[in-house]
Amino acid sequence: MAEPESLKEEGNKYFRSGQYEDALRCYTQALELGSLNDSEKAIIFKNRSACRLKLNDHEAAVSDASACLELAPNDPKALFRRCQALDALGRVEEAYRDAVTLLKIDPKNNAVQTIFNRLNPLVQERLQKQNSLTNKVSQMVSLAFDLSVSKDKRLQALNNLIVLAREDAGAELICHKGCINQLAALVREKDADFIIAATRILASLAKTSKQRAATVVNTLDLNLLLLVLGQASAEVGRSITHLLQTILNVYVGLEEYQAALKHYEQERKKGERLRYPQLSLNEEQQRYVDQLMNHLVRMIDSGKVTAEGRDFAMELLMKNITMKKGVGWTLKFLDTTGIEGLLTVAGTQKQFKSLAVTDHSRMHASVILSTVYEDLIADKHREKFKEKCTNFLKELFGDEIIESKIEAIEVISSLLQGPYEVGNMLLGIEGVVQIMFTLANSDNIHYQRVAVEAIVNSASKKNQCSGVLKDAVPILKKLYQSADESIKVRALVGLCKLGSYSGGDVSEQPFADGSTLKLARICRKFLVNTSKDCDLRRWATEGLAYLTLDADVKEELVDDAAALNSIFDLAKNPDYKMTYACITTLVNLTNSYDKQEIIPEMAELARFAKQHVPEEHPKDKHEFVVQRIHKLAQAGVTNALVCLSGTESCNSRELICRVFLALATEQSLRGLMVQQGAVKVLLQLLENNTDTGAVLAAHSLAKIAVTMDPNTAFPGQRVYEVVRPLISLLHHDRSGLQNFEALLALTNLSSVSENIRNCILENNGLQSIEQLMFEEHEMIRRAATECMSNMVMSPKVQELFERDNDRVKVLVLFAGEEDLELMQAAAGALANMSTNHKLCHKITQVLEILMALTRLDGEERAGVREYAQAALDKAVELELIRPYDANADAGIIFKRAPDVKQMEDIVEAAEGEQKESDSEDEKAKAQTNTDNQKAHEKITDSCPKDKDFKQRDVTNETGLLSNVGEELVEGEKISKCDGVLLSEQEEVKRDTSEQEERKCDTKEEIS
Repeated sequence: MAEPESLKEEGNKYFRSGQYEDALRCYTQALELGSLNDSEKAIIFKNRSACRLKLNDHEAAVSDASACLELAPNDPKALFRRCQALDALGRVEEAYRDAVTLLKIDPKNNAVQTIFNRLNPLVQERLQKQNSLTNKVSQMVSLAFDLSVSKDKRLQALNNLIVLAREDAGAELICHKGCINQLAALVREKDADFIIAATRILASLAKTSKQRAATVVNTLDLNLLLLVLGQASAEVGRSITHLLQTILNVYVGLEEYQAALKHYEQERKKGERLRYPQLSLNEEQQRYVDQLMNHLVRMIDSGKVTAEGRDFAMELLMKNITMKKGVGWTLKFLDTTGIEGLLTVAGTQKQFKSLAVTDHSRMHASVILSTVYEDLIADKHREKFKEKCTNFLKELFGDEIIESKIEAIEVISSLLQGPYEVGNMLLGIEGVVQIMFTLANSDNIHYQRVAVEAIVNSASKKNQCSGVLKDAVPILKKLYQSADESIKVRALVGLCKLGSYSGGDVSEQPFADGSTLKLARICRKFLVNTSKDCDLRRWATEGLAYLTLDADVKEELVDDAAALNSIFDLAKNPDYKMTYACITTLVNLTNSYDKQEIIPEMAELARFAKQHVPEEHPKDKHEFVVQRIHKLAQAGVTNALVCLSGTESCNSRELICRVFLALATEQSLRGLMVQQGAVKVLLQLLENNTDTGAVLAAHSLAKIAVTMDPNTAFPGQRVYEVVRPLISLLHHDRSGLQNFEALLALTNLSSVSENIRNCILENNGLQSIEQLMFEEHEMIRRAATECMSNMVMSPKVQELFERDNDRVKVLVLFAGEEDLELMQAAAGALANMSTNHKLCHKITQVLEILMALTRLDGEERAGVREYAQAALDKAVELELIRPYDANADAGIIFKRAPDVKQMEDIVEAAEGEQKESDSEDEKAKAQTNTDNQKAHEKITDSCPKDKDFKQRDVTNETGLLSNVGEELVEGEKISKCDGVLLSEQEEVKRDTSEQEERKCDTKEEIS
């Protein structure tokens, strides 16, 4: 095992060479050894803080600097680095305090003085605002809680306090005024407006501070709050639910836990081995969680709770009960009566009025049942879940009351929509299917509706459809003839569902030819009839969501403008039941679902083995899909997607992204998408989405950015927001097409302004671009080089190229590739860098290659010759090189020392030696030409002829360039252009002096 001191020295070495991540790793390993005294720990913490500053990890830099100061109080470097990090985080007051302390320790420190001069006016301005804020808070508090003031003025004051509480300074002042007790008293008021205002203020106070959240928890009576929730209206219930969720996020620590989970998943993708995060609660937090959850469980089937209050209670359980992302209360929930309560809600019929429920209550119960079941890992726990459901159902079937049978079938229907495995198990109980069919054949409309919905839900899986098909189709056909349209449309959806279970496989159709089209036309009749209520149209859309797996149905639907407009109109309805049906239909119409690639050899093998091989419908070919996409775009599908994007369902948001990507694939539609607000929505869809959905949204943005002017497509701040998702597409896990189009998009963006180039750099985009420059695929390699050509215009990127690395050599190497566009991109990058004096000096180290590029033949390589000559001309202008002889053929002298007179002396000495002996001169020239011919051949050989430039060969390629450079300077040989090089010793001296200058920079000094 390495010693801490050697690890520290290794980290210092990496830091000086600009390899900050490697330096960070060494310092961290040194600290983990644990055999350090306080002084050594302080030094390593201080150095690690410097690394984190360079990596823009300012929070961690503050933490490391603070750790150093605990061990070595008033350490100047640690104070300075913490001051820098706090300043970058916008914590002005804390940074100002560190700057003042530093000036007391070292009054002559100019760097600190600069920071102090900048922060001082900001702090003074904030003090003035603070004084003004204090007056505002005092005035609003006096009005809000003065009973003699009118209600309108009190409510206005409370609303103003909501705004003030959103900032830390205002929130602290409100707490210091003792307002939490007064706000808790307002919750007891019977006036809903005061309850809403009070709970919103309390939520704002708790949102940004764990300490304030704890104060709210200790002051507010939870039982009283939940009692109000149980009797609340929709608005009051929403505000109380928001307050309780905020307390769970901040006080219990769900936000931190979910952030840790996200970090764990990201690091796991990189191959890092980390311990799975755990939510650790202290005794008080656990007591609060248990009290809250137990009360919510009791509210599920309580007769004293309003329908809206019951829904809000189930929403809180739904979001927070799981072990994966919540408070880990699933097993405790299994030991309560929660399962039975949810099944009671799922089976409740509004007509019977046995329990107050809304139209959404049954779906809420179904979702929670599914969430709990999926969160159970052990088989014994799942068996316990199934046992509870079975016992509940047997109890309902055990009596002779017909209403109990209705509720039992409704329970099974809800389970089929949630934990399907459990619902299917209950459906297999002897006599259940017969009861369901009996209810469907009855004359009671309500019984028929419950039964047909259960039949529809039971046919959700393909392997179950074939079993139900034989017995269910006659019943559904009979119900379709019903005079009641609600029964008719449900039976229609059941037939649609059974008729589409083969998917897009044209060789396997469950119904006779033409039956699917007939069903689709009937569904469209329900859609276009605007006199029908939304529920009937929603069911018709759901039927089309299944039938549009058939390509003939797709073609007819996209030509029916009235039906499309009706679907788009339904998309504006915020009802989640409408959302999924609408978006599924659009996904099917655009063929944007995942398709399993069929390998021809495997298909032949399957046919030989007499296995079924799915066949694609002729109208699902690419040309038909493109036509459908254009028709949908002209009909206004983008506006419909914008309306649908408000859903909170991650799966629905992924489907929306799929349709957007299908639209963005067509270049002619991208302008229309931007015009109708697609960019803004795609940026919103990056959040609260599945991993696949976020990638699809980023890919859609990349396609838009490839062909459109960034100033038009991404106006204002939006151009910076799109950088991060584009960089995420450069990851090696993404497809080659995603890599390629993201590179093209970043190339387009990086040409706009220096600020965007800096944004790409700050989000670690440069490293990803460099990695893709060594991809095997020539188009990806070319696109990455083109992007780098724009990035090198940034002074910050040029600073990275100035360091001791082979970046310049790689670009020169690419400029000699056979791929013409790659050559032009690399040559353009070299030309852009030639404005930098230090980079010109580095270019001269591989000047032979540049000179060779100026002599390439062919008109198609004229651009490369022009860029290479421009780089040489710039080097002459900066006096790094100069013509040796005006009569010579483009002779160049390498000038690597700052003293021009020294160069002239070397030239005169070379000329004098040349005149001493003609015979010796001829021999030397002959030998020189031979050596330079070998060098030129080696340079030419170093440019790979194979277009597939693999990343693993980079070290060998750049190493070859280094060897060429060493051969050129060895023994101060004369170049093929009759130039003279300075000695290697003088070059080393110059590099050493530059290193000494860099060491003088106090901001990067390492202990």
